[in-house]
Amino acid sequence: MAVDSPAELQGSQFPAMVGSMLVVRLEGEVLRDGTVLPAAAWISASTVATAYVHQGRVRAVGLMLRPEAVPSLLAAGRGVVNAVRPMATMAAASWALAEQAIRAAPDDEGRIGALWQFVRQERASQARCEERLVQARALLEHAGASAQGTAPFSGVGPRQFERRFVAEWGMTPKQFQVIARFSATLQHAMAVPTEPGAHLAADQGYYDQSHMARDMRRLAGQPLQGLVQEAARSSPSAHWPLQVGAQAHQAADSPRRR
Repeated sequence: MAVDSPAELQGSQFPAMVGSMLVVRLEGEVLRDGTVLPAAAWISASTVATAYVHQGRVRAVGLMLRPEAVPSLLAAGRGVVNAVRPMATMAAASWALAEQAIRAAPDDEGRIGALWQFVRQERASQARCEERLVQARALLEHAGASAQGTAPFSGVGPRQFERRFVAEWGMTPKQFQVIARFSATLQHAMAVPTEPGAHLAADQGYYDQSHMARDMRRLAGQPLQGLVQEAARSSPSAHWPLQVGAQAHQAADSPRRR
């Protein structure tokens, strides 16, 4: 993703999310809870809506990472949630050269290509990366197969499975599934904004529309209809991440080219 936020847009609002982000800021400053974010940062999964304050025009490039990417590629992020970490500490041995290549690229396409090259190199250089990736996917698939994520897993009891899951993603399987369902609901609402709320709630597995509305307020900070209207505005909106998330979801569903 490439972001070019005008100076008049004073902030961004991100919903809770199960994935994470690798972001390199090219211009401007961004604050979270009063603290300036590193120019190159890994932003973890989050269990709450998060507000960011912009200072000036903000330009950045980044990748949205699937949940299984952290345990397999960025071991320093295992079990971390609601946090921001400098990339220099997440990949101390390799990030400096990668960042040089990103900033030296002539355009956003080249910068994003350099980010992907960093990911590919990390994957190739870590001996157990593929093994960890398979293990992470197995944990996620098992959590998704059970409503509570507590059925036996390869001879592991429910409590042990939950501890193992928390050690990888910083949240319980149930928390993860609640946020994943919430994210899927947002993406669907962005794609089909005219669908009645009751139908959307039923399609996404909510008990009723009031339960869906509760999750929207808790995990996104406002009602669903307001989110969709804000994200659809042609003028700059603090909820632009919803549009980026919907685009990333569509790209993930298309055949992978990398």
